[in-house]
Amino acid sequence: MVDLLLDEATEKFLRGLGASPHTYKTYSTGLKAFLEFLAEKSDSPNPTVSSIGEEALEEFFLWLDKKGFSRFTEQTYLAAATAFLRYLFRHHFLPEDFSIERAKEKLRAIIPRGSYPIPMPDPDLPQIVIFYDQQPLPQDRLERLRLLRSRAIVHTLYASAGRIAEIASLNRKDVADGRRREVVVTGKGQKQRFIFLTPEAQEAIRAYIEERQDDYEPLFISHGRDYGSRLSTVSIWATVKKAAKALGIHVTPHDFRHYRATQMLEEGAPLEAIQDILGHADISTTKRVYAHYSKPHIREIFDRTTLPPEEAIKKRRP
Repeated sequence: MVDLLLDEATEKFLRGLGASPHTYKTYSTGLKAFLEFLAEKSDSPNPTVSSIGEEALEEFFLWLDKKGFSRFTEQTYLAAATAFLRYLFRHHFLPEDFSIERAKEKLRAIIPRGSYPIPMPDPDLPQIVIFYDQQPLPQDRLERLRLLRSRAIVHTLYASAGRIAEIASLNRKDVADGRRREVVVTGKGQKQRFIFLTPEAQEAIRAYIEERQDDYEPLFISHGRDYGSRLSTVSIWATVKKAAKALGIHVTPHDFRHYRATQMLEEGAPLEAIQDILGHADISTTKRVYAHYSKPHIREIFDRTTLPPEEAIKKRRP
């Protein structure tokens, strides 16, 4: 594990964002505050990445709160810091036993209810899928395989709202080479659930498998030096990042979950269904994160079920 200076690590993260100017500025400002916080708590004038512990988000929130930042600013800066920690972990700059989820749990334990950052996936996220669909198939077979794999990956992410680890762990038999619409996955806590594939995702998977013409077990495999080995979550992340950078937007694989949950809620899906699709053990998690998106639907129900006084009286009369 390379122990980078925090300034250097931040520069690497921002340089690889592939985000819009507005998003870049927001993340840059948030990380500037995060680095100021880390410098204050460090004994070194030039703190390194190794100085970041799992309590960092929790302590950063308390630091922001003490300085009187607004709730909105706190949420924005915490989102930037969380994205930065994910980047450091993915690129092996943090210890292997570092857990982003534990860091977030520590934060949730102290943050006021309703103040946790609301997921705001980029509304242009579907362009990621369109980007790969519109790429012409290369003549070179390896390049063609990589493009077909990219199409299958983003279609699967979009259709299933699955976690990146769940998508990476899929085997060909799980999806029946693209013939199966409902797929059993093992998620957090070794709990099994169904994820669902759209006809477009099934077709993308079939096209990829047909081009492969091999017997390798994993659904998504490497087509590089370690040909045939299971594709890593880092490579799946890179697939999304490549399209996002080309489109000038900031999207992560996890944003597909947020986007699809938002989409389904706005189309009227009940929270209980969203809970099952996302694999949340407790519906309170689904409600806390996504309930605000269902307000238009709730308003529609309210309007439809509220009778004028005169009509209400008439309805009660025999």
